Amino acid sequence: MNQPSSPLIETPEELARLREDLIAFYRPLNVRERLAVERVALAQQSLLRAARLESSLFANPPGKELHSVLETEAFKFFLRYQAQAERTYKYAIDELMYLRSERPLVLPVPKPAAPVLEARPAQSSSAGAQSSPPRPPASTPTVAAVATASAAASRNPANLALRL
Repeated sequence: MNQPSSPLIETPEELARLREDLIAFYRPLNVRERLAVERVALAQQSLLRAARLESSLFANPPGKELHSVLETEAFKFFLRYQAQAERTYKYAIDELMYLRSERPLVLPVPKPAAPVLEARPAQSSSAGAQSSPPRPPASTPTVAAVATASAAASRNPANLALRL
């Protein structure tokens, strides 16, 4: 006996595709994470089922009016089923996110520095004297000159009056 090809009938292949997509998306690292992904897949399937149930309730309302659907026992059942499916989905996602947050932190391993293959040539000087660091231009005062000038200015009685 063949099953009718209705959008309201779910197939095992649909759940398998959903599971494969979620595994590819979340990439579980261990059995616990994989089980959590399976629970998310089942919860998503329940949400899809609730959506199909809702559309079937409103496709052929008993009294051809909206309020007639809202007063049926089937609609009350649908509301309970939908709420439970949403809670289950939220719980499954929360559990998966918790497990992912508990993953050990893997830091990238720094690459070792490349070995120096050639020796650097020694700096040669023409007279054999060591070279001294470059001196600042004559117009730029050195730190020692600024400190000396500042100390001399602070001892000057004329500058003392300006500070008061």
